[in-house]
Amino acid sequence: MKIALQMYSVRDSISDAKSLMNALKKVKEIGYEGVELAGCFGADAGELRECLKELGLTAVGCHESLRNIDAGNIDEMLHFYQQVGVENFVCSYAPVSTKEELEHLCTQMEKVKAKAESLGMKVGYHNHSHEFKGADGIRPIEKIAACCPLELDTYWSLIAGEDNKGFIRQKREQIGLLHLKDGSADGKPCAIGEGVADIQAVLDAAKEIGSQWIIVENDNPTPDGFSDVRRSLEALKTRYTL
Repeated sequence: MKIALQMYSVRDSISDAKSLMNALKKVKEIGYEGVELAGCFGADAGELRECLKELGLTAVGCHESLRNIDAGNIDEMLHFYQQVGVENFVCSYAPVSTKEELEHLCTQMEKVKAKAESLGMKVGYHNHSHEFKGADGIRPIEKIAACCPLELDTYWSLIAGEDNKGFIRQKREQIGLLHLKDGSADGKPCAIGEGVADIQAVLDAAKEIGSQWIIVENDNPTPDGFSDVRRSLEALKTRYTL
């Protein structure tokens, strides 16, 4: 499996297109093979694609919230990411506390899925923990998985009480990407190997279902993004079996 980085983890160093390009260079120097974009900060699609190509980084995915999907021109958004060379368009967050919210998300994801596939892209939905709680008698994650692939964030699913290895096996046909994240038992993310997450179990399950990528992410890196993601990659390469 190859290892990518969700760029949200190093957001403290990115404020514009130039700093995004510099951050991508540092990510490559640390040793990551791919990235998942978390905003493009005004970068030109062609320049960003060329930067990724020169660095030898794969644009595994990108994140956009449901709010951005609702507010923006989805055709223009998808075309931009296609020009960048992004493989997976992922909805990063959506409220699903009511049946109406859940139905709205699924409707939008089905629309995005059809448009993205016509451009040669895949889609996904990135969970937190709230999708595993009931909404009007329905567990949202089940309905979401039925309408589009999941990008399973294995830390937040763990916090929600899931057995990740079992869930990944059960949903192997619905899982498109996997986020690898560590943290405390009370919901505070940290670098890989410094928390309580079932890292090796997730890696084992990922191999079972044939995952090509593992995407590292930390919502709250310490003391800074690059120090944190460097420790995560070192831990993955020295303490776990990939």
